[in-house]
Amino acid sequence: MGAMRLGLVRFVGVWLLLAGLIMSACAIERQSQPQQAGAPPVSRDLPEEEEARQQASATVPEETAERPQSEAEEDREDRFGELLGQLSVAPESDEGVDYDRDLYMPRGWTETSRPGCDVRELVLIAEAVTISEVSQDCRPLDGLWHSWYDDRPFDDPSSLDIDHMVPLAEAHDSGASVWPAERKSAFANDLDLPAALTAVSASSNRTKSADDPADWKPPLRSAWCQYAHDWIAVKVKWSLTADGREIDALREMLDTCPTNYQRRAEYPERRPTVVQIEAQPQTDGGDSSDPETPVGVYASCDDAEAAGEERQRGSNGDGRGFSAELVPSARDGDGDDVVCER
Repeated sequence: MGAMRLGLVRFVGVWLLLAGLIMSACAIERQSQPQQAGAPPVSRDLPEEEEARQQASATVPEETAERPQSEAEEDREDRFGELLGQLSVAPESDEGVDYDRDLYMPRGWTETSRPGCDVRELVLIAEAVTISEVSQDCRPLDGLWHSWYDDRPFDDPSSLDIDHMVPLAEAHDSGASVWPAERKSAFANDLDLPAALTAVSASSNRTKSADDPADWKPPLRSAWCQYAHDWIAVKVKWSLTADGREIDALREMLDTCPTNYQRRAEYPERRPTVVQIEAQPQTDGGDSSDPETPVGVYASCDDAEAAGEERQRGSNGDGRGFSAELVPSARDGDGDDVVCER
């Protein structure tokens, strides 16, 4: 009986040993076989950058993985085309109200919140290429300016006009004639929109006069893009209309915009050093009975205006200024013996 038990134990032990060997062999064979198609991939440790790249390429369709570089630039230009499309097209009309500059600027350029500075002076400061000093009444004492209509440099601000991008007379015939006085004045002195007012050579401003782009464009062709942008921006802001020829001319100008176009820089927050200048005493110019002797001679047009001298209309353009004899230091750009016309 004892021998039988011993034999049975040995038999079971041998059987278990054989079963274990068979199972081990099967496991080794499965590991040595190549992975079948469709099976889950074997996990790999990837650097974070490589893993992110693979995930992105797996989720982004090939045809949308990259946008053309010029697309954003085209979007920018399309924006002004869309703004142009927002303008109401209508023939020019003054609605029975005759144009008069005094309806918009009865006291000239308005004073601003900056002490001593009117709108003209702040535009000159903001658009100067360089400037470091102004007088206590905000007159630039130095500086360089670039007239972007005709690519001309200036170092004397009296040779510059502050141009209304959309001339007052053009605005008057494009819907502004029926505005209340406060809105007309706000339009004429708009410092909030950089496009509205710009410092340019007196000659280019007076050649432009009150024409719209159908009849006048900057002589510098490379200025057409910005000119069209600024004209459109002003008309859209103030809800002014445009006639058909004007729309066509603006489209022509927009077509000249380069893909890398950037608007010229301005510096509205620039604050040059204020230098106190003592007023020069007026000297007796000679016998007051001489009709050619001026009543007084002034160092600047601002001084003439402060003294209450009356502005007069020049023979060229619609602006009013002072006699060249009253302000001999100012340049008479158009040769009509009237300076600082506006």
